[in-house]
Order: sequence, then C-alpha cells, then structure tokens
Amino acid sequence: MPTKNKQYTRIFFISLLLAAALFGFALVYPGDLMGGMLDALKKGRDNLALGKGQVIVFPVAYQGYLANPGAGWQGDFSTYSSYFPETVHYSTRIDIPWKRLNPAEGVYDWALLDEQLARAVADGKQYSFRVFTMSGEGYGGHQIPAWVLERGAVLLPSGEPDYSNCVYQEEWGKFVNALIERYDGNPDIAFLDISGYGNFNEWSWQSQTEWDDLWAERYEQRAAGPSTMENLDGEARRRLADIFIGGSYESHRCRSASGQTLSVNYSYPGAQKTQLVMPYAGIVQSTQYVFVRRKDVGFRFDCLGRDTLDDLPAEVLELWRNAPVVYEFCGPRSFQMDRAQALVEATHPILIHNNAYEGDVNELQELLTPVGYRFFLKRASANAVGNAGEDLPVSMVWQNLGTSPIYPKMGQIPVLYLYLIDRGSGEIALSQPVEADISAWLPAHPFPSSNPPEYRVDVNLPLASNLPAGTYALTVAIIETRTGAPIQLAVEGMTTSGQFFLFDITVK
Repeated sequence: MPTKNKQYTRIFFISLLLAAALFGFALVYPGDLMGGMLDALKKGRDNLALGKGQVIVFPVAYQGYLANPGAGWQGDFSTYSSYFPETVHYSTRIDIPWKRLNPAEGVYDWALLDEQLARAVADGKQYSFRVFTMSGEGYGGHQIPAWVLERGAVLLPSGEPDYSNCVYQEEWGKFVNALIERYDGNPDIAFLDISGYGNFNEWSWQSQTEWDDLWAERYEQRAAGPSTMENLDGEARRRLADIFIGGSYESHRCRSASGQTLSVNYSYPGAQKTQLVMPYAGIVQSTQYVFVRRKDVGFRFDCLGRDTLDDLPAEVLELWRNAPVVYEFCGPRSFQMDRAQALVEATHPILIHNNAYEGDVNELQELLTPVGYRFFLKRASANAVGNAGEDLPVSMVWQNLGTSPIYPKMGQIPVLYLYLIDRGSGEIALSQPVEADISAWLPAHPFPSSNPPEYRVDVNLPLASNLPAGTYALTVAIIETRTGAPIQLAVEGMTTSGQFFLFDITVK
C-alpha cells in the first residue's frame, strides 16, 4: 500500500507555489482559505477547475537511468555492458546468417534464431536481429547458401555478392518472405533490420555501388519513387528494400550469371506488423527510398561518436516522430563523446548499442539517461472528497522528458491506469484504465528543453455506488500490455508496485 508522505499534506500560500512545483510538495486546499490563490491558479495555462477541498500534487522528476521496455541500452560482450540493464537483446549475427538458416532450397532451419529469441525472452527481454548475406572485413566473408551459388548467384573478386544478380535477389526474397511469415507480428521482437546489401548488410558503399543521378534529381523535386532509378545498382537496392518493406515492380532489371541484363517482375508483401529498421552506412539514396515508401520504418547507424549531424541523411531529423532511431557506438578508436551527445540530442534515439566502450562510465551514464521515453507527471489534481455512485474528476498533466516517443510497433502498448487503494485493508478498490494516446507524447524538440510539451489528461473516475465510505489512496501507473508490468516513470517516490501515490481521497 502506498505510504503517504507528510510533505503531501502541507498548506502553502501563493508565494510558495513555485517552490512546490520545484520540490515536489502537494498542495491541499481545504475550502475558501486560499480564495485568491485559487483564482490565480485558475488563470494558469492548464485552467484547472480548483474548488473547495481540491488537492494538487507536483511530483519531482527522477534524474537516474530507467530500464524501460524497448528503450535505453543494448549491451555487447565488453565490461561496460553490465553497468546498465538492457531490455532489448540484439542477436549474435554471425550465428544466424542466411546460409545456416536456409541450407537447401525450400528448407528453413529456424532453430538457431528461435534459440536466441527464447533466451532473450527467458531473461525478460525482447529480441532484435539481422540476418545477413555478407560479413566482410575478415569476419567470414559472404554468407550465401551453397545451393544459391550453384544456381547462379555470383561472387565478385572482392568476395562480396553481386547484389544486382537476379538469382541472388530472387532467392533472398524467397527466404525473407519465409522469415516474415514466421516472425512478423511477434511481440517479443522489438525490431528487424532490413538487410541484404553491403558489409554486415549495413548498406555500406561498396565498389559496385553507383550514385543514381535520376533519383537525386527527382528526390530534390519531391517527385522520387520506385520508377526513378536509372542504373542497375539503384534498382538492386530498390528491390532488396522492397523485399522487407513490401512492394512490386514490373520490368525490374537485374544481371544474370553471364552478365546479361534481364527484365523480371516481382511482388513482396513485406513486414507490416513488426518494426523495421533501415541501416545506414553511407548510401543516402537507399535511406531516402525507404523514407519515401514508408514513414514507419526506423533508422539505424552503427558508428555513433564518429560522425556529425552533417554526415547523416537529413531524413533522420524527421523520421523519429514515427519510427525509432537506433545507434551503435563506433569502435573506441573513432568514438568521441561530444559527437555522440550532439547526435543524441539532435536525432532522438530510443536505443544505443554498445561497441566495446572504454571511456568514463559517468559520462556514459549522462549520455544514456535521457535515451528513450521518460514519462513524467508534472502535476495532478482532484477533489479531496467524492461520493459513492458519482464520478470523481481527476486532471493530470504529463510530459515526456526523454529523447523519443514510445513506438507501439516495437511491441510496447502503454495504458494509463488510476487506482483507488483502501487505506484500511490495502486492497485495490478500483483499477481504472484511462483513455490517453501515450504514443503521441513526444519529447521536446529541440532537445533538451526547459519547456517540453505538456499533455493534459482529464478523467471522470467512476466511484461505485457500493464503494464503502472511507479514505483511499489515489495512485497512477502506466502499464505495458505485452508484459502486464508497469513502465518506470521519471518520478521520484515510485512504489515497489510501480505506482505513484498522488493523494488521499475521502469517499462518502
């Protein structure tokens, strides 16, 4: 049962209102004593209908790290990974390449992937992954099944696949279709990387990559689309993206094993339920293509701390409102904390993946603490007395003090709840879901800001006619429906049950 703190029962005059908002005092108005003060409050930006005996609470923001579902820190195998809890595990990619999951035509061995997924779930985490076709940089080379090579897929002298090859595209598409059919919509999967091109399938610029002038021209004119690709590499990247995001095209050009250009048709359903994330490693036009086609696809960049904002696609400044931004640290030799901090503040990431970080742990915590969503109850008010059989009006003002919204496609469906807890028995007398679109609670932009957006939630809390008279604690929580567990609020004084005590209510 929540414990009432004495600070939540003190009476203050108007000169202490700012101090109350700053230090977390709850103000209790016992009648007309505060007449002039009530008039002043009514003129406030929230227009609170304060009356006799109304209570209002100003919680204190919690400044520490919050390990919330789908947000924050992703570890690796280095020392610093254990300093912060993670809620989304990232796959061991080398164990789930294409050639191992698809050892023969029409044969799919999902055991390795399922094992990683099950292990993450058993640890109370979600799972995220990428199946790649190319490791590169001395980490194993291509990952194409032998039977696909025998059928006509081509390896270039560099050892990488010819991504414009017809057989490569066709068989990769069949595999991804099977992958999506099996895993799309699994709530335990936070996101799936779009893969199939470049070293580690990060969509890196390769020797075979070509700049597409037609796309560049049409994109600048805001007229770019699937048909505005004029070279073979651009068309290959279009198809490889369409395999994941869904799309069809007639007279698509690709290259045969003998080097002949062929024309084929394709159609893919794509993943429509699970969150997709598009990696970026230099090919801005592929980022642009996915952004044009689907605004709900996220962005991933695996070298946070090296580049500045000018080095990234401009689209990252927009897409965070609808889809997640995910980062991985650059290696220690290339990592600069000030550059990482600047990108975090500009682009609103929800997750940061470790990569053998070797710097100061306090600086790391400072960087990570705001990453993701941080729901803060700025204030709440209600009448101190309610009557059984009637509604009790409750008003709340919320803010998101983090860097990102919460994204339902990542598996997080938050629901706001109010509770009445009997002070005598400690039993929950009322558990009431409250209508609120929490996924629309955006953080400040630019970030950080001393004045983040405010989200007003008003609710008439129904008091049952048979509710016994007495004193009840009114508490609030945000429940994540996938797990049924409360989200950690950015509020000091949370109870062990994940609720926040607002104030006592007397029921007559």
